[in-house]
Amino acid sequence: MKNSRLIALGVAGLAGLAGGIPTLGIWFSPSDGLINTAIVVTIILIILATILAIASSVNGMLINPKGLRGAAIGMGGLLFIFISSYIFADGSDYMIYDNVDESTTKWVATGLNAFYIAFTLAIGSVIYSSLSRIRK
Repeated sequence: MKNSRLIALGVAGLAGLAGGIPTLGIWFSPSDGLINTAIVVTIILIILATILAIASSVNGMLINPKGLRGAAIGMGGLLFIFISSYIFADGSDYMIYDNVDESTTKWVATGLNAFYIAFTLAIGSVIYSSLSRIRK
């Protein structure tokens, strides 16, 4: 187990260097080549991180199949939050903004509603767990 942590730390350090070198170059002498390199490195690191996160979660579910039920409940909850956010979203204020249509403002409102719902649920769960610990 210690060996895998050391490998992960090394990979994280290399990823930081891969992203840090073009960024430092942009700070000291901005050029289109360095900016394009930083963008490509960022996209590659995001794709790799996504693949590793999905692989890690699949591996965790294969090791512990009982966790699959909890993951399904969590995904269902997120889907419910997203669908209800979309239903309550209103894109009628698009005329206030320049170069924006009604669909864009509806999706922005959906994202904001989903954030508000998730934030409220998170604060509620923290308060509930704190109160349940106080009672014990």
